[in-house]
Amino acid sequence: MRWTLAALAVWSLAVHAADPVCAKNYITLRKGPGDKEGVSWRVARYMPFLRVDRKAGWVKVQDLEGESHWAKASDITNKFRCLVVKSNVATLRAEPAKDAAMMDLKTVDKYTPFKRLENNREWIQVEDETGRRSWIHESNVWKPVRVQSISF
Repeated sequence: MRWTLAALAVWSLAVHAADPVCAKNYITLRKGPGDKEGVSWRVARYMPFLRVDRKAGWVKVQDLEGESHWAKASDITNKFRCLVVKSNVATLRAEPAKDAAMMDLKTVDKYTPFKRLENNREWIQVEDETGRRSWIHESNVWKPVRVQSISF
């Protein structure tokens, strides 16, 4: 069988990658790549995203709900790992166990971001923006991971 250019164009292979990134500080996300674009969301330090595209100093990111935003490239990093609470409320523990003592700040709400430190089975040690450390169960959080997809 002989392939025409049109047939090859239809069957072209594209590999798309989405990489985990985190907000370095409090940042403003935009609806498009530019300072004059509308604000879509303001997020706290350690908010995690998947980086899906780049354009002239801006990065297109997806949040835990799958919604897209644009951030200045200088406002995000992949130098540390982060996660965000996905359940309505999550309990913070002093040790990685369901019956461990609660922390002073006993619970946190959905969309609370943290820096990821270490894992102990299904528990994750986290640090908030003030440096307080605690443990949270992995069922309560969204932690972005590198995603690759192939399309034809």
